[in-house]
Amino acid sequence: MTDAMPDKTWLTRALIHLLDVTPAQAEGHFVGPRKPGGKGRVFGGQVIGQALMAAAKTVPEDRPVHSLHCYFMRPGSEDHEIDYQVDADMDGQAFSNRRVVARQQGKAIFNMIASFHRPEPGLAHQAAMPDVPPPEELRSLRELLQDFDLPAGPALRSIATQPSPIEFRPVGPIQSGELDAIREPRAECWVRIGPGGPLGLSQALQRGMLAFASDLLLLGTAYRPHGLQIAGPGVISASIDHSVWFHEDVECGDWLLYATDTPFSGHGRGFARGHFFSRDGHLLASVAQEGLMRLKSTD
Repeated sequence: MTDAMPDKTWLTRALIHLLDVTPAQAEGHFVGPRKPGGKGRVFGGQVIGQALMAAAKTVPEDRPVHSLHCYFMRPGSEDHEIDYQVDADMDGQAFSNRRVVARQQGKAIFNMIASFHRPEPGLAHQAAMPDVPPPEELRSLRELLQDFDLPAGPALRSIATQPSPIEFRPVGPIQSGELDAIREPRAECWVRIGPGGPLGLSQALQRGMLAFASDLLLLGTAYRPHGLQIAGPGVISASIDHSVWFHEDVECGDWLLYATDTPFSGHGRGFARGHFFSRDGHLLASVAQEGLMRLKSTD
């Protein structure tokens, strides 16, 4: 691991550029740029974020996205840009619905439906935020892997070491250098994007960033009760479907608590849920994902 890391402000601008899709020549189509230096498969959160941004560009700004549901059909390649076709299925008095298909080289790799809603008053309640230490009392995942000889798998190590505008400060025994083989089916981690402080971006882009980050750490929670790690040597993992519900406006430049849990795994699939809380306890978004959890054959 190297201590060198590009400036967070520069990395944040790079993420904005990555998510800010541009109109294509064909009506209703948008082009998602390639990640600079990207190799192999496209990160699923990138496809979710780009698809959401493509859909948002066809909806009035006073109707932020409140939910999205998507399926991953084929792995995307970092060798090619992604074409996003957006169909405007419905525009009502308060709601708009969009359908998005992502393609590479003529083949569909991903589809998504998203609903946009003009905010209105209504009954309100929410779940309580877990009682955890504040981020200022915790070390970052990168620092923990530098300070302790943790048996971190390739996915966790990649999140900690690769240049990224996202900072992670996990909660729990890992802060003392402990990573038990069999762990509880839940986890909490503080996350933020950028150097710290409000990013001052539109809600469309803020929610696109949160959708991008929501695909990190989630399915890994389903491996915790089994003493395994996502992308480890004995397993094959991939996102199958992914859903996000946005409850409130988000500011990704502030610390957000990502609390995840996993109520079920079986039949080669794992199911995980997540909630994003602001540091003052407001529930901002909820996430659910089912992913492939296939054990590699020993034959």
